[in-house]
Amino acid sequence: MSLKELPAYARIALDVVGAEGCELLLADGARVLDLYGGHCVNTLGAGDEALGEALSRQWGALSFTTNLLDTESRDAFNAALAPLLPTGDWQIFCSNSGAEANENALKLALAATGREGVVCFEGAFHGRTAAAAAVTDPRTPGFPSAPFEVTRSPWGSLDGIDESTAACILEPIQSLAGVVEPPAGFLEALRAKCDETGAMLLFDEVQTANGRLGVPFAAQHFGVLPDVITTAKGAASGFPLGLTLAQEAAAERAPTNLFGSTFGGGPLAMVAATETAKRLSEPGFLEGVRAASAAFQECAGVGPVKAVRGAGLLLGLELTDGVTAKEVRDALLAQGVLVGTCWDPKIVRLSPSLTVTPAHAERLKGALANLEVSA
Repeated sequence: MSLKELPAYARIALDVVGAEGCELLLADGARVLDLYGGHCVNTLGAGDEALGEALSRQWGALSFTTNLLDTESRDAFNAALAPLLPTGDWQIFCSNSGAEANENALKLALAATGREGVVCFEGAFHGRTAAAAAVTDPRTPGFPSAPFEVTRSPWGSLDGIDESTAACILEPIQSLAGVVEPPAGFLEALRAKCDETGAMLLFDEVQTANGRLGVPFAAQHFGVLPDVITTAKGAASGFPLGLTLAQEAAAERAPTNLFGSTFGGGPLAMVAATETAKRLSEPGFLEGVRAASAAFQECAGVGPVKAVRGAGLLLGLELTDGVTAKEVRDALLAQGVLVGTCWDPKIVRLSPSLTVTPAHAERLKGALANLEVSA
């Protein structure tokens, strides 16, 4: 008998035995500055004491129960999240991942409008399940056929949105495509086009929410209000949780039996998300995110970095000609700094814990200045 993993991941050779704050601890005693943060997941950093205590208390009190019962943990989460939401009245559904949150958003829009078409964008990543993969860029393998009609438009275009469109789904900043920001006026024009045609506007904020941009949600950063917001990843600081948030006027158009989840909204996920939301609300926390962001943006012009794109702590380092992101990632790792790559071979991604500081940015700048990569 034997068992081995499917070869899904091109893993990095790093012997990690633990983590603390913004650092990974290696078997040989070395520490690596983690500026990837588990793909925007480690909102509060590794081993956060208050989060650990909250999970331990909940495990001892009520580790799990059916969603058919109300729980104090769910009520506490709703109360903690509400002040962070964009203006308006919202309804929420809890699942387990970003892909599920996006599936539910698409399901809601299709059911509420009675239409069959969805518009998405080149460069998008929304997940690997059937509906989420259907609106993801074809560079990520999907399914033989889509569960609905899909129109894929160029980033920044209003093409394809008409009276047959149920929903338009997009990431306010396209992360995997290379931290690609929306062209000026695009999101506002998209909101107006959806209003004109009766389509629902869906913001996939799996990565851009939960304080990542220095404000609770990208909708607030850009000043554009969608009909539905999804998020996951950093929502519970490492505990699996997906959230689908719909404006009440949109939610009330869909049947109440449309959604369901065995584990979504379980007590442990709720207390992790509550602790995360409370910390985002603390005075100075998001100001700290913005200060760290400003420090990391000073990497422009250092070593092989010619510019920095993105917002908050979702940043892309644009590299000079002749240097690839993989080369820079490997060279930085040799100096004890972990960063991410993406589909664009000229972009290094940063998505660290939101507890990262300007001092960590100085550490990155020093490593970049000392890089030995051919240009």
